Amino acid sequence: MDKVVVSVADDSAANLPAVVSALRDAGMVVEQVLEGLGVVTGSVAPGVGDLLGAVPGVAHVEVDRTVRLPPDGS
Repeated sequence: MDKVVVSVADDSAANLPAVVSALRDAGMVVEQVLEGLGVVTGSVAPGVGDLLGAVPGVAHVEVDRTVRLPPDGS
């Protein structure tokens, strides 16, 4: 699962519960809703995070991508 941070558009802040519901319908497992900030955190299946931007009321989606370096000496 990919970790995601979703920013809710300012004009949709009053409809935050509806946006959260739409995110769940789109496949997001919601972990936290930070109402005062208009931010929702959670996780999605790989490749789904970028699709959350099409959810009405979503301003921005940040997908946490893990980068690993090879061990020293390899």
